[in-house]
Formats: sequence, C-alpha cells, structure tokens
Amino acid sequence: MNGGLSRWTMAYFAAALAAFLAAQCLMLAGFTYPAEPLFSPRTLVGVHLLTIGWLTLLMIGALLQFVPVITGAGAIGDRAGLLSLLAIGGGLAGMTVGFLGLDGLLPPLCVRALPLGGGLILFGLLPVAVTMARALASARPLALPGRFVLLGLSCLLLTAGLGLSFALALACPETFPWGAWVSRGLELHLVSGFVGWFALTAIGVSYRLLPMFMLAGEEDGGIGRWVLCLAVAGLAAVWLGAFLGDGGIAASVAEAGGILILAMAALYLADMVRLFRTRRRSVLELNSRTAVAALSALALCLPGFAALQATHASSALLGPLVYLLLFGWLSGLGLGQLYKIVPFLTWLERYGPRLGKEAVPRVQDLVNEGRAAPWFGLYFLAVAAGALLGALGFDTLWRAAILLHVLATLFILRELWRARFVEPAAPMRSAAVSAHPSTVSPSSPLLGKTGAST
Repeated sequence: MNGGLSRWTMAYFAAALAAFLAAQCLMLAGFTYPAEPLFSPRTLVGVHLLTIGWLTLLMIGALLQFVPVITGAGAIGDRAGLLSLLAIGGGLAGMTVGFLGLDGLLPPLCVRALPLGGGLILFGLLPVAVTMARALASARPLALPGRFVLLGLSCLLLTAGLGLSFALALACPETFPWGAWVSRGLELHLVSGFVGWFALTAIGVSYRLLPMFMLAGEEDGGIGRWVLCLAVAGLAAVWLGAFLGDGGIAASVAEAGGILILAMAALYLADMVRLFRTRRRSVLELNSRTAVAALSALALCLPGFAALQATHASSALLGPLVYLLLFGWLSGLGLGQLYKIVPFLTWLERYGPRLGKEAVPRVQDLVNEGRAAPWFGLYFLAVAAGALLGALGFDTLWRAAILLHVLATLFILRELWRARFVEPAAPMRSAAVSAHPSTVSPSSPLLGKTGAST
C-alpha cells in the first residue's frame, strides 16, 4: 500500500455510513425524535448513532489521512486505528443497550451497560486522539487548519469524559450521586461536542480541503485566526459560566459565550464566501457544490439559535435547528466530501502503483456526477423541508421528508460503492499524459509528497 495512505480510513468511513443510515431509519420508524421527545432515552439512541457512530467515526477516519498532510509526517494510527474502531463500535452498542434499559425496553439491569459503553468509547478515542494530537503538536509551525483540529481533539476527549460521568450518575446513582451535575453539565456536553469537536474540526478541514478542490487561495491566518480566537473565547465563557453557579453573573458570562460562538460561525461563513469568490476553478465539482448547500444550512441555523439565545428559554425550534445543523451542515458536508475522498483514495490504492507502467483513468472517471447530483439535491431539499415542517409543528410531514433523505442517502451510498468497487467505464488514459492536471500530480495536498490530483 502507498506509504501516504491510512490503513483504516475506509473502515472508519464504512462504519460511519452504516451508523448514519441506521439513525435515519430509526427516525423514519418513529423510534426516536421527532416522534419521541427530544431528550428521551430512545432519542438518545439515535443522537449517539449520529454523533458517535456517524460524525465522530467519519471525522476520525478523515483525520487519519488529513493530519499527516498538515504535519508533513508519514501515516499515523496504523496500530491504534483498528483497536479504536472496535472499541468505539462496542462502546456505542453498550450505550444503546443502556439507553434501552432506561427506556424500559430492556431489563433495568441493562442500564449498567451505559457507563461500560461510555468507558469503552473513551478508551477507544484516547489512542487515535492522542496520536493525532502528538503529531500536530510536534509540527512547527502548525498551520491554521491544524490548530482547529488540535483544539477539536481536545474537546472530543472532554466531551467523552463528560458523557461518561453522566452515564455513571444515571446507572449507579447510589455510588455516583451526581444528579445535579447531570442537569448542569448537559449544556457543557452539548457545547463541547457540537462546537468544540464537530464545528471546529469541520472548519479546520474545510479551510484546507475547499481551497484545494476549488483552486482558491488558502486562509492566510487573517480572518481564520479570528474565527479560532472567537471559538476559544466562547467555549471558555460557557464553561466559566457553568462553574460560577446559578447567579446573574454566571448567566451573563454563559450568554456572552453563546454570542461569541454565534459570531465565530458568522465570521467563518463570511470567510467561506470570500473563498468561493476568489476561486480559480470556474465550474465547481459536485463535492464543492454540496459544500455550498451545507454552508447554507449553517447560515439558516444562525438566526434561529440567536433567537433562542435572546429569549433565554427552551423552544420547539430547538429540535428542528439541531436537526438542520446535524443533517444539513455537518452530515451534508461530510457526504459531499466523501464523494471526492473515496474515489481519490481508491484511485491511489488501485491505480497508483500502476502509474507509468500502463494506462490509468483519472480520479473523476471513478464517479458519475450527472448521476449522483440529483440524489445530493434531493438530500438537501428533504432536510430543508424537514426542518421547516418541524419548525411549523407538522411532525408527520417531517417524517415524510425524512423518508426522502433516507432514499437519497441510499442512492448516494450506491454511488460511493461504485466509486470504490466498480471499474470505470471511461477510456483509460495513457501514462504519457500523466502531467495533465486532471490525471496525476506528484505533490497532492491530500498526501503531502505523494498522490493523485483532483
């Protein structure tokens, strides 16, 4: 195998996509939200399938390939990758059993599986997170995307640790009487996970991948540095507010943290607009077009979260907003980039060793954008419709929209399968034209010193 390739990235992607499809099917079947309350044990099964099974495994798989690019080092995680994947998968199964025990669908004793699963997940996250963090910390100077990822990895471990403390309190309240901590710490768990881990990691990766795919100038540290500073300040303020207690000062500090986080997201979106406007590639490939749709979903979320911040109260809008954030921005961005990364890595494994010896196809010959684009379009339209219907209170119609994006997901998975396993029907290019930008480049940004261009 090419020394620049991660051995386990594709395995992480496969497990993540399976969890993503399973979570959507549970929503469609009425087992979780929106048919069930937002914080019910059944909904928590679906939420953790999405957050741990889908997004966390997706991001870890991508970072195993991405971190060496930032640091200029060789492949990482070859030893820890499989162990971590198995531990996270087993831990997620244990947490699912625990939540079903809380719900009464399984015997009460099954609740004890909740901390066991949480501990196994933390055990699985530690090796890969520490390996990637050490690689990033050793890079001098560390590029801006790497700083986002390093902070994101720290928040990942923090979020997992908080989750384990909640699991212990729920499963063993006599031994761990932390009931008050569960209610107070839930906001920290959500903010550290969604903002610290998911958002900052997605922002860091997008600052590297999107300029590469669109032939745009990379973030030079100007606006992006302010985005990172606002994120750090916002997260710190939210945590400080939680530890100050329940007084007015604590509420004001936490509110200021929320405002800083919203400002961070708005500034990031403004920087993405700049990026798209300064690109040199006039015709965007499908993965870049899906990024536009995903970023639009994030933009639609911001006014809603700002309204919740201003009212200081829970609202029926919270569920639809989180749904749009999870499925529109994070999942939409992930699916779109997978459509580029999967054929890219497949090309390197299958055709890289044959380059210069025989005719090989281009990376783009492994996919059919005309066939895949309608399914991505259906996916984003269905998610947008679902969020709107949910906000209006039409939960039955919302589930109909979920059916549509489950269907779209299945066809997107079929396209990824074809890119991975089906030989391209396009004419093979000879090695003599390998210098063409659409065939092979000796210095791909996805592999550092070795690889194929887009």
